[in-house]
Amino acid sequence: MKKIILFILLPIFAIFIAIFVILFTPFGSNAIIKPIANSLIEKKIKEPKVEITKLNSKFGYIDIDAKSSNGIKANTNGSVEYLDKKFDLAYTINAPSVKMREQEIKVDLSLRGQAVGSVKNFGVNGSGKAFDSDIKYKFIIKNSNPQSIEAIIDSAQISKIFATLNQVPIVDGYLFVNANMPSLDIKNPSGKAHIEVKDGRFNRGFIKREFKILLPKDEKFKAKIDMAVAKKYIIGKGDINTTTAKLKIKKITSTLNFKQAKAYYNLKIDNLARINQIANIKLKGRLDLDGAFYANLAKNIYQFDALTKSLGGKLKLIYNTNRVKLNLKDISIVKVLRMLSLPYYISAGRVNGVVNVADIKHLNGLFDISSSGVINRKLLKVKLPNYKYSIKAKAILKDSILTLKRADINSKFLALNLKNTKYSILTSRAKGDYALRIANLRALESFTKQPLRGKLSASGAFSYAKDNIALNLTTKSFGGVLKAKYRGKSLATQFRDISLDKVLYMLNQPHLLSSAFASGDVKIYDIDKLDGKFTLKSTGVVDTKSIKKLYNIELGKLFRYSIFIKDATIKDGILLTKPKLNTTMAAMNFDYLNYDIKKQNLSAKYSLKIDNLRKLQPIIKQQLNGSFSAKGNIKYAAKQLLINGVANELGGVINFMVENSNIKVNGAGISVVKAFKMLNYPPTLDGVAKIDFKYNTKSKSGNFILTLNEARFLNSQLVDNLKQYANFDLSKEIFRSAKIDGTISGDIITFNLNTSSQRVKISTQNAKINTKTQTIDARVKVVQKNQDYNFRITGPIKSPHIKILFGGYIKKKVKKRVLKELEKAGVTKKIDKEIKKIIPNEIKALKDDNATKEKINKIIPKELKGLFNKL
Repeated sequence: MKKIILFILLPIFAIFIAIFVILFTPFGSNAIIKPIANSLIEKKIKEPKVEITKLNSKFGYIDIDAKSSNGIKANTNGSVEYLDKKFDLAYTINAPSVKMREQEIKVDLSLRGQAVGSVKNFGVNGSGKAFDSDIKYKFIIKNSNPQSIEAIIDSAQISKIFATLNQVPIVDGYLFVNANMPSLDIKNPSGKAHIEVKDGRFNRGFIKREFKILLPKDEKFKAKIDMAVAKKYIIGKGDINTTTAKLKIKKITSTLNFKQAKAYYNLKIDNLARINQIANIKLKGRLDLDGAFYANLAKNIYQFDALTKSLGGKLKLIYNTNRVKLNLKDISIVKVLRMLSLPYYISAGRVNGVVNVADIKHLNGLFDISSSGVINRKLLKVKLPNYKYSIKAKAILKDSILTLKRADINSKFLALNLKNTKYSILTSRAKGDYALRIANLRALESFTKQPLRGKLSASGAFSYAKDNIALNLTTKSFGGVLKAKYRGKSLATQFRDISLDKVLYMLNQPHLLSSAFASGDVKIYDIDKLDGKFTLKSTGVVDTKSIKKLYNIELGKLFRYSIFIKDATIKDGILLTKPKLNTTMAAMNFDYLNYDIKKQNLSAKYSLKIDNLRKLQPIIKQQLNGSFSAKGNIKYAAKQLLINGVANELGGVINFMVENSNIKVNGAGISVVKAFKMLNYPPTLDGVAKIDFKYNTKSKSGNFILTLNEARFLNSQLVDNLKQYANFDLSKEIFRSAKIDGTISGDIITFNLNTSSQRVKISTQNAKINTKTQTIDARVKVVQKNQDYNFRITGPIKSPHIKILFGGYIKKKVKKRVLKELEKAGVTKKIDKEIKKIIPNEIKALKDDNATKEKINKIIPKELKGLFNKL
């Protein structure tokens, strides 16, 4: 039996001996316990690194040396009762300086003291120097709760406290603590404490780098808190003031174990502009905020509320651990705009509502916001029939998704309705449907910088994700259907049968078109680069009455047009297209048309064709015959227009150029007969012409030189008269060279003519044509065999009156024949004398003599009646 008992006890005794060797011998302590302890410390404390350098353990006694990576050394030694978990230890903590980010900071840390008690009930006292301050402290813990606190710190430099804790000092200054709370026992509490910070300063560089907050350069702070034990609570008050803000803690109440506390405070900022860089928004004005804070550490409850009247009404914020609620009552929009340094777009208005997030963790809650007010028409520079507005919005927040049941923005000129809209708070994604109605587009004039009118209704869907906006739009406000899709940098527009009449009306433009429609597709792949493609087809009727009224241009009773653009492209902001334009009067095709949208430059190569020149009559007030074709180029850059072209017409070549308001025309080899036919005039001349023409459309003035070669007069009234009364045939004369030069001033063309053949010389000076009335007034002199014949041509250009002006050869011949005929009729000498007086003038005056009218009508041959204006 003894052997059996001994066999059982020997292993137990061996284990006991092993434990004793491990716990209470230098070898066991340093070889086994110290590495285990260091491993545990390394897991618990990352920075600074703490290491036990010596651990001597004897039965009932322990001696430990430790050091930290930033230069702090500590020692504790004394008695330990392992079974009762009691200790009585002395300790020292020393550090002349500490290392922080490769920098030695002098702290002069030298503390010594005593710790006596058990694990849950113990007391600690100590004193010494640290952080440039004398320090003394004492506290008692009972059942893990403080029972007594005494501490004196006199002007400790805060930055050195941070350095000792291996932390970058976020603030600096001097800390003063005088706490004397000898009893925090609930049965008999007593004591008070005073905490103060003087000459506080912020580490602006560190705060900016770590928190992206830029404080004002002169920002400083100071703090003062007084606390006293009263019955079951510690009650205090204090002030924390910075250069910018003043925080007054009206009252703070804490339980004796500091596990529950409630504080009432007031925050004042007299100049919000000082926090512009902190808030990253431009603010101004002042803020006065009252509120309360409650904390229950045991139940992990934190509550915070704030109330301000700085915005006119009441704004109350309530935070309760996992719940936040914001109440808005009659908040003044004007004061909000003023605080946000925004223009007073609203001259009067209020906001009411509730934002209630019942579960912050899962983001669940409700939103109900409404607002009404008056738009500041003077600031917006808009003309509105009614400038009042209202906004209502209701939403549900569930699992971080905000679902907008409906949001309405209403006024008498604009209404915007949102529905089925969802927004993810976590991903910042949104999508929904909208409907927009603008009752009076005049209200947008200040934004569009373009007078508008009429109504606009549109609807569609939108989405937002990672700064990319997508928008679909459909409208029938232009008569047909317009659809647009915007996706980040791309835009696609499709329009079918859009009424251009309505577009012009909406753009506040004159009614230039009637029954005009357009269809097409525009696709912009990259809005920044302006790359894309488009097609366009438009047909319609021009409102000729409006064109006449506005621009004094006559287009006739009916003027149709059509334009067609196919497969046009936009590359790097340059429009590349080949449009085709057809009108009632002409057709114009382009080999290319390039337009730089950014620079507003244009270059094009065109061909113009007019099948029937008669159709131009309403514009030029002249009936033309035949057709006309031309080709050329168009350039527009830096507000300078240049058009040039060439036409192989009238048997020759015509070159023309339009440079802004200046027109130049040069022609050679032109058939004069063909020109007369084109101008719808009876051909009176034949030959080959050369023309040099210059005209300014602004001054309506110009000049021209017309040179004719191998010219010949064709049969006309002038030729017939000369043939009959001068007995020579002008049509048989060949004029090797004829020159017509003149000027243009408004509606009047003044010109001179000089030409001669071997036998005849013809000239006219200061002849005039009125292009408005299409009349001519010219005196023509014909000299043949030293005999001169003078004619006056007046009246319509198509059928002018040609009258002989008496003088020279014709005057003598007519006088002789008239007198002879009158003598045969037995006219008295008295009448003969009167006729002699009259003949040098116009014979038509004889009509006024009733005595001889009947006889003279019989005497004068019929051919003379035509010559002398139908006597």
